[in-house]
Amino acid sequence: MKLPVQDTKAPLTEAQLCDSERRFAYLGPEGTFTEQALRSLPEAGGSSLLPAATAAQALEYVCRGAADAAMLPVHNTVAGPVPDTLRALVESPSPVVVREVVLEVEFALLVRPGTPLSRVRTVSGHPHAGTQVRRWLSSHVPHARWIAAPSNAEGARRVKDSECDAAVAGLHAAARYGLEAAGTEIQDSSGAATRFLLCAHRGAARVPAPGRAHRTSLIGRFPSRSGQFAVHLRELKKHPVLQEVSLNVVHDGPDSRLLLADCPGRMDRPETARAVGLLQLSLPGLRSLGSYASAHPVKSPSERSRIMTAKATTAEADLSVEPAPGDVARLREQIDALDQSLIGALQQRLAASKEIQRLRMSGGGARIDSGREHAIRDRYTQTLGAGGSAVADAVLEMCRGLAPR
Repeated sequence: MKLPVQDTKAPLTEAQLCDSERRFAYLGPEGTFTEQALRSLPEAGGSSLLPAATAAQALEYVCRGAADAAMLPVHNTVAGPVPDTLRALVESPSPVVVREVVLEVEFALLVRPGTPLSRVRTVSGHPHAGTQVRRWLSSHVPHARWIAAPSNAEGARRVKDSECDAAVAGLHAAARYGLEAAGTEIQDSSGAATRFLLCAHRGAARVPAPGRAHRTSLIGRFPSRSGQFAVHLRELKKHPVLQEVSLNVVHDGPDSRLLLADCPGRMDRPETARAVGLLQLSLPGLRSLGSYASAHPVKSPSERSRIMTAKATTAEADLSVEPAPGDVARLREQIDALDQSLIGALQQRLAASKEIQRLRMSGGGARIDSGREHAIRDRYTQTLGAGGSAVADAVLEMCRGLAPR
């Protein structure tokens, strides 16, 4: 199905959405779990659905105005985060999440009618699906070669066109591609679920969301030698403000990592705002995907205090190399700029503190307000952890030293 592409990059307004047919992109082709997740939304009924070959293409449709939003798989409870989706979210300009859908997934082995398991020599499907059915395949088709596909439905399409013997996909895809199931419920772990995100362009009219539990997500790409980034995240997780935050990491080449951070609550909650602020302070370049309706509370046992790591389907993902000199130089320039901003902010704070102390003393008051200093020290500690108290003491001492005598 093809849709006309608008000439303008501006998304539809709320009024236009009310007067026109909604258009949704999704990771295709037809028959994917992503399409199933999209069709579970009331808004999708009667709407135009546009399958995309990749997550990046689906978001491109949104940016170009060919679709109002795109549904993408982002995480599976067994296989972890979906690298292609995280990469597309990082590289797409101004994506914002407007809704979440969680589906339990069950897989079937789909073949052309009359094909016995003994004749299956190649099996295709999404890498995440392959991870979830590895033991079943090893037991029932031990000699079959796995061929990764952009989606499970694409694997089914390859079987239909005799490019492959079998596909791991949802049973609902069988009728769509004229196939039959040689095995059902073949996943190694029962109860597996995949999380999907409905993404729009920032500033576009939001898809109406029910008032249930909410979460706020952030995305970013960071240079890192193998292991160092994970250590940094583990240290961050020790901070009391981040105890309920879920951090999901994907290798994106030998010296790059993608991070998806999920915080409980909306940005108008002080606890959420503190968590987001601390993450962005500790990881410059981490940008918000917005606050949105969650399919379930964030504080689920499967997500609490966890750092999930998934390896991309590239050969170089396991390599460990030193960071490129250009990366180090760029980061040092960024640090120098941040230091200059901090120095400027401290100079302004010194001037304000000096004026406050002058006014207090001119009115016969004490130069130092111990209650105020205590509150400031608590603020630094809550935001920056144990080291924040030392930073606050240094700032307060410096400001006291410049007070008039």
